[in-house]
Amino acid sequence: MSQTTSRLHSATLYQALYLANLLLLPGVSFLLLLWLFNKNKRQKDWQRIHLYRALQFSMLAGILLVLIPVLVVYGGNAFEASVMVMLVYFVTMHALLVLLGMLNISRAMAKKLPIC
Repeated sequence: MSQTTSRLHSATLYQALYLANLLLLPGVSFLLLLWLFNKNKRQKDWQRIHLYRALQFSMLAGILLVLIPVLVVYGGNAFEASVMVMLVYFVTMHALLVLLGMLNISRAMAKKLPIC
C-alpha cells in the first residue's frame, strides 16, 4: 500500500469517526479521535486539518446536542413546552451535524480540505 493511499484513508477515517460519534458509538468514537489526535501530533498535511475539524465538530456536537437541550429542559418554566422545543432543536441540530459530516467525508475522499 502506498503512502498516498494510506494518508487518504486516514483523512477519511477521521471523518468517519466523527460520523460514528454522532450515529453509532458516541463515546467510543470520540475517544478514538482523541487517541488519533495524540498519536498524529507531528503530521503536517491536509489530513491533520481533517483530524482537527473532526475533533472540533465532535466537541461542538457534544455541546449542541447534550448541554443546550439539558439547559432548555431544566431552565424553562413550562416543562412540556421545554421538552417539545428541546426535541425539535435536537433533531434539527443532529441532522445538520450529520449532513456536515457527510460533506466533510466526501471532501476527505476527494483529497480536499474540510468545510468550515
